[in-house]
Amino acid sequence: MPARWHPCLAITASRLLRAELRIVEQHTGWEFENTESISDGRRHASRRPLIIVGADLVARIRNPLSCGGFVVVATPNPDSTQTFAHAERIGASYVIVLPAARSWLAHQLVHDVSELTRRGHPRPTKRHRP
Repeated sequence: MPARWHPCLAITASRLLRAELRIVEQHTGWEFENTESISDGRRHASRRPLIIVGADLVARIRNPLSCGGFVVVATPNPDSTQTFAHAERIGASYVIVLPAARSWLAHQLVHDVSELTRRGHPRPTKRHRP
């Protein structure tokens, strides 16, 4: 029996980013597990289809972060050039600005992450909302 996927993960202490992610959850039915701990974020990372790292904590990550899908750095500030340097260092596939990229993130969850979890693995925890 293949290993089960764990929920998508958000590593951030930012209340603003968490609020934006809750809106994405409501629109897609996907739930994020939240943590402010980088070591907790690395736990079971290979079984997570998506990890979102907040710009508030990305500077604390010294080594590349990988998961079963892709890593995204989220920021509320589009002018933060340091965020891009940190994102490159940790191996993030994308840097997104929320709330502007909310629909992009929802699309990734509904299409790309869903497809990833279908390829030979059970689906991660997903809750449908009306």
